[in-house]
Amino acid sequence: MVESVIGIRGKDFILLAQDANTTKYGILNMKFDTNRLFKLSEHCAMLAGNSNKIESLFKSFFLFIAGEPGDVVQFAEYVGKNIQLYKMINGIELSPYACANFTRNEMAKSLRSRNSFLANLIVGGFSTNERDQERAQLYSIDYLGAMVSANVVAHGFCQFFALGIGDRLWKENLTVEEGLVMLQTMVNELGKRMAAYPHCVFVRLIDAKGIHVLDNMYPEKVQVAKPIEAELQTSADMMDIHA
Repeated sequence: MVESVIGIRGKDFILLAQDANTTKYGILNMKFDTNRLFKLSEHCAMLAGNSNKIESLFKSFFLFIAGEPGDVVQFAEYVGKNIQLYKMINGIELSPYACANFTRNEMAKSLRSRNSFLANLIVGGFSTNERDQERAQLYSIDYLGAMVSANVVAHGFCQFFALGIGDRLWKENLTVEEGLVMLQTMVNELGKRMAAYPHCVFVRLIDAKGIHVLDNMYPEKVQVAKPIEAELQTSADMMDIHA
């Protein structure tokens, strides 16, 4: 799973990011404009791996998915249409927490069937219910149906270092500017460590006003200093075993 999806929760906002690469065998870039974002509501969204489609369901809820291309698109459309149907029948928009639990339940159901989905998800959104203690909500769901709420979540290749960076840089009352600096640090590491260099990272911001498209991020160029030949040491020099 080479595609990378990242979620960061601040005091009153959610930052979601995904690399735009579609790769083959983990080393060949096939295209550079893949959008894995599925909009579930005006304040909620889902990120999907290897997909070229954005679905508009509500206003501030997003679901990010990384996994097998066919499973990703099929599962994202199934979840999105059912959430949309619930709003049409009941006239009530589901909260990010309710959307995340519905998504987790459907993933758990598929796991017990013959046609389980191989996809990892990030669900993020901003709750319009003033009674919620945490308005900005971020959830991570894996292909086994396990769900956890966290301040920084990631799936794909980037999770090996993004979670460590998030643990070091995240703090209470995180501002949007500080969140973007943290995200840029993760993107830079993504550029250093991925064989298929990410050409572009799509960024979305969710707050009380809805979903906003931010400027794309790009990894900083990695500068590798060429060693001076006179300063090079042989293994014998380093071990000091010359006769």
